[in-house]
Amino acid sequence: MNRQGSFRATVVHSVRACVVAALLLMIPSPRRDMPPPTEATPSPSVDVIRPFLPTASVVDGDKDANGFWTVRDADGAVIGRVARTLPEASQIIGYRGPSEAMIVVDGDLNLIAVDLISSADTEEHVTAVENDAEFFRQFLDWTWAGPPPGKKVDAVSGATLTSLALAKGVLRRIGGDVSSLVFPEQLTIEELQGWFAETSSSRTEADVVIALDANGDELGRLIRTGPLSDSIIGYQGPTELLINVEPGDPIEGTETRPLIVADIKLRSSFDNQPYVRYCKTEYGFWALFEGKTVAELAAMDLQEERVEGVSGATMTSMAIAETLVASADRFHARQQRRAESDAKRQSIWNRSAEWLSGGGEIRITAADVGCVIVLCLIPLFRMRGWFRGSRIRKAWLLAVIAVIGLWSGNLISLALISGWSGGGIAWRLAPALAAIAVVAFVAPVGWKSNPYCNHLCPHGALQQLIRPHHRSKRFWKPPAALLAVLKYIPGTMLVVAYLTLLRFPAVDLSSWEPFHAYLYTIAPWTALVLAGLTLLLSALVPMGYCRLGCPTGRLLDYLRRSAGSDRLQIADGVAIGLLIVAILV
Repeated sequence: MNRQGSFRATVVHSVRACVVAALLLMIPSPRRDMPPPTEATPSPSVDVIRPFLPTASVVDGDKDANGFWTVRDADGAVIGRVARTLPEASQIIGYRGPSEAMIVVDGDLNLIAVDLISSADTEEHVTAVENDAEFFRQFLDWTWAGPPPGKKVDAVSGATLTSLALAKGVLRRIGGDVSSLVFPEQLTIEELQGWFAETSSSRTEADVVIALDANGDELGRLIRTGPLSDSIIGYQGPTELLINVEPGDPIEGTETRPLIVADIKLRSSFDNQPYVRYCKTEYGFWALFEGKTVAELAAMDLQEERVEGVSGATMTSMAIAETLVASADRFHARQQRRAESDAKRQSIWNRSAEWLSGGGEIRITAADVGCVIVLCLIPLFRMRGWFRGSRIRKAWLLAVIAVIGLWSGNLISLALISGWSGGGIAWRLAPALAAIAVVAFVAPVGWKSNPYCNHLCPHGALQQLIRPHHRSKRFWKPPAALLAVLKYIPGTMLVVAYLTLLRFPAVDLSSWEPFHAYLYTIAPWTALVLAGLTLLLSALVPMGYCRLGCPTGRLLDYLRRSAGSDRLQIADGVAIGLLIVAILV
């Protein structure tokens, strides 16, 4: 091909690839036809909650400060709280789309139960998650901060993406600092200026509010007791305090500097105001707690220390003392958990894994590593010409079937393409599958090759292993007229699938192809039968399914640059027509 022809081929094929990209971007989200999740989304019904809170009778209409609905029994007593994971988790995509879960917590915001409400994922993935009681049981160990330090989420075998997306949605919904339901107001700049006059801004780190000057330099630190302890009642109600803490001298033999209580002030109270005023002016009472480290305050025994409270306001002052101790205890426990978690991350293996996973956001499994190794070996095998060797080629095909097929189930399919196009790519939950998808779509456009179909597809590998020799008794060559008709099946399926997605974006395309059979732990019998029939065809007709039945392969082949890329094809007209339809719909 001359230079002019090469330039024309580049332009034509670039437009072709852009049209395909536009078609994929025009695929609507699987949740398009569902009511959009908003702050006005109603609470889960009592019937849905009752299996986890048997005495549930009514759910309050308004959310609390943490975005939870209060659940009450027949007498009106609070027995728990409930929330949905959407809309907070709407951007967390599984195999095809987001999933919505219900979270039930007790009065201390510890998880009582997690249940799946709905999912845009494929039916067999959703069913596998719903039937796995152990998966949901692991949430019982979670607190508001998430799973215990160092403990990872156990995904459902065969439905990894769906289950991990659900778990991450739960963590997204509950993660972060807990707002007090009694004292929900955050510290204002004006309040901080009452402590540190030059305060210009602030930031919060691990339960500590840090006051900053105009240059961003630290001025001081305050701990709010409200989010830590708001249920200790004095004469009439609870009290919130502010604790000014300063770093003390390093502990001998370490670089750790304990936090010391420098000052305490009463912020707000529901108690009797005259009693509160008595407490504010009794400086000897506050001196009992100032000068101690947070750890010492947390371990303080009020009876042994003979803390008797303020004369004339005994109940109020003792409630304040108990609030200080309880808040310090909870704060200290959280600090210890964070320190333990940080220590575990300091190992070479954990630091390497965290670096590779982008700070823990990306989940990398052994199966992912295996898939990436297979991907990286392709250029080496091509350069060395090892794919041309019969024994090495067979070993490669078996490895692809084992690693990409049976072990990880990372196959490209219409269901995956449509789901990720409409809802976003779940590359953090399935980095290896995302990498395979990138190679599958980018390589044909830029390098005139189709590495996925030729070297990475487990179903294609099986067909290569069982393909009949032209002299074999089972070799069958379909009549030319029949072959001419059969060749249009993959393209026709692509067109029908795309038009169906435009009208019914939640349609499950996994049953249109045999690839779900490789998720053998959850695969329905229909997927296994379809896979068996396609292999039977390929045992008679060389690469029969790849050539005559695979819509995904047809799409990738359409993207592959070739000697005829400069010529317009019938498929080009079909693609442009579909794009026009997608724009108009």
